This record gives sequence, structure tokens and C-alpha cells, in this order.
Amino acid sequence: MSASASVQSHSGAATPAAGFYSGSVQSHSGAATPAAGFYSASANASSINAALRYRKPFAQRVLKEGETPEKPWMNSKKTHSSKRKAYWIFNFGVSLGVVGAALLMYFAYASMPKGKYCLVLDEQFEGTTINKDIWFHEIESGGYGNGQFDWTTDSTNNSFIQDGKLYIVPTLTSDALGEAATTNGYTLNLTEAGTCTAANKSDANCAVASNSSTGVILPPIQSARLMTNFSRIIRYGRVEIDIFEGRGNLPKQRGSKGTNEKTSSLHFGPDPLFDGYGFATKVRNLWRNFFNQGSHTFGLEWTEEKLWTWEHSPIFKNLVVSYGQGFWKRGKFPYQMANGTLLENPWAGVQGVHANAAPFDQEFYLILNVAVGGTNGYFADSLGDDKPWSNDAKNAAAQFWQAKDSWLPTWPKDPKQRSMEIEYVKMWQKC
Repeated sequence: MSASASVQSHSGAATPAAGFYSGSVQSHSGAATPAAGFYSASANASSINAALRYRKPFAQRVLKEGETPEKPWMNSKKTHSSKRKAYWIFNFGVSLGVVGAALLMYFAYASMPKGKYCLVLDEQFEGTTINKDIWFHEIESGGYGNGQFDWTTDSTNNSFIQDGKLYIVPTLTSDALGEAATTNGYTLNLTEAGTCTAANKSDANCAVASNSSTGVILPPIQSARLMTNFSRIIRYGRVEIDIFEGRGNLPKQRGSKGTNEKTSSLHFGPDPLFDGYGFATKVRNLWRNFFNQGSHTFGLEWTEEKLWTWEHSPIFKNLVVSYGQGFWKRGKFPYQMANGTLLENPWAGVQGVHANAAPFDQEFYLILNVAVGGTNGYFADSLGDDKPWSNDAKNAAAQFWQAKDSWLPTWPKDPKQRSMEIEYVKMWQKC
């Protein structure tokens, strides 16, 4: 009890009892002799001063040369856990993508027909002349049902072999006969010359006379059309050609239909006026380059169940047509024409397991040609000023020729540069 009394003493001086070091701090005397405990208090103050001198730097400051930035959050358990999760998620995604790609390639390969194919044609265009035992030149002037503006010839100006390639080149009729003959006063009679190959040699397929008063002109362009109809035909099989196919005019904008577009179509119907190709057509567009800037391998696969076209490899399919319920239903043809004539299904009598393949159950042959113009709608009137003729005009070829100053400058002077170039053709027949 005496010790407690001495701490609370208000005397001017007092001798503190042993063990009450903190009591001296609370003393109200004017002076006091420090006890041993004050040395400990002094040491704590020194530590505080050191901590203040080496306090943590501000969040934003310039690092000294060679100083490593502090990233304490990288050492946290949460960060390590997140890194492990990200690692496994990334690897799972990559593995899933690889497996998915492998499955896609497998199923694409598995969908290929496994029947045996026998090689029918392997044309590498060796030598300097076109092999007449394989290729037959059609010579006509009637437009082949499409209203084309070209007269097909067997001239070496329009088709020739050079450096292991076949070239089919359009040329001007005026270069051969003169511009005056093209527009007036010249009669072209292929029948009389004995060169017309059309089945009907009495109509415009083989004869035409230019007349400026009626607007009828000779076909202003000469070109070539080669076929294998007398040498190589197939019924179910495969065709592979290294060519460019499509329109030859350069597109002026992304939506233009020119060398940036390739079309695959099947043509079928009960009458030439009723063509169901609109229900069996696929268009492929290139958005960076054009088809005429390099060679492309195109192919056709044809079986009893379906038919498809491809580019580069049979795996990369373009047009795919399964025969399904048959082509009469696919074409959605009317039951009668505008004049009341009834339309009948021309394939109704076909019997057998693969009856729905008709008319694509017959023998077919290959045609290579470069056509110019036409009034069948392949070059639509909706092209506007880019198209120098109307499909409804009776003298469409004359309109085209009159506008030659707009399109002729776009034709390269080098025949090879304005030609269709074919490197090889292969055909297989299903054995």
C-alpha cells in the first residue's frame, strides 16, 4: 500500500519504489530521475524513426536505374490460382480446336465416294497443236441459245497450245474481215463453206448477213469452243480442270459481278424456256483478289446419289445437289405454259433405284469455251452503265459493238493475257 501512495504523491520530490517504471511517466513532479525502463522507450522510438525513413514508396514514381519494380500482388495465392486456371483453360481450348478440326477433316474425307474410278482422260497439252483425237471444234454463229455475240472458229488465232498450256482467245471479227463487213454488206454462210457443225444448218446457227438498215451485224467477236463429245464421255465420275471460270470483266466495286465471281449451276427442265438452274446454283465470290490473277483447280464429283463442284480440293465443296425427290420437284415447274400447252415431267418414265438422278443419269461430255456477251440474263441489265447492251434489244450485238470504245481498251494486247488458260484436264469414269 505504501508503494501506491508514493506514485500518487504530490510532494516536490519522492523516491520511486522499485518496479514502478511507468509510474515515473505519470508523475506530476517538476523533476524526476528516470528509471531503467526509459532506455527501452528510447529504443522503440529509434525503430519508429527508422521505419519512417524507409517507408514504402508512393504508388507512382520514377524507378532508379537497375531497380526492379515491386509487384506484391504477383505473389498472392489468388494470383497463382488464377494463372493456373488460365493455363488449363487455354490448353483446353487449343486441344478442343485441334480435335474439332481433325473431326471436320475426317468427316469431309469420309463423305467422299469410295467407288473405284478409271481414268478416261489425262490431257497435259503437250506438243504444239491441239489433239484432234480428243478435242472437237464447234463452228457456229448463232449464239448457242444464249444470244452470245461470238462466232466460234477452229482458227489458231482463237485456240492454240504453247508451253504446255491451252489458250482460248477472243479476237475481233473486224480484224479478220474489216469493220465495214462486220456492220453491213457481208454474208457469212458456214453451211456453204462446209464448216458449220450445228445439227440444224439452215438457221442462224450457220448463216448471217450484216445489214446496217436493219441493225443486224456479224458476230463482232471470234472465239473457240472445244468439246470431247466424240472422244471422251462419262456417266458418273469425276472431272478436274485447272482453269479460270467466270465473267471476264473487271469489277468496279465489291458487289460487281466480274472476275471476282464464279458460278456453279445445273441446267435442267422440260423445255428450253423452263430452266431450273435457279434451284441448283451456287456463287462464290473473292473479296481480295480476282479469279483471273492465277490458276485455280476446279472439279466435279458425280455419283448416283448427288453431285457437287469443288475448288482446290474435293473437300472444299461449292455447289452440292442431292437428288432427293427428283429434279421435276426441285425445279418447281408449272403444269402449263402461258399459251395453255401442258408441261409434262420428261423424266416420269425413268425406273430403277436411282430414278431421281434423271436427267443426270446419262452420259455427259466436257466443253471448254470463251463466250462474249449474251442476252440470257447471265449479264443482268441491272448492271446499268457497266453493261453496254440491253438483253431485250433485237440488235444487242450491234449495241455491244457500237460501245467498243468503252470495253475494247480493257482488253490486254497480249492474246495470252486476255485468254482462258488451261493447264490440264482429267476425267474419271466410275468403274
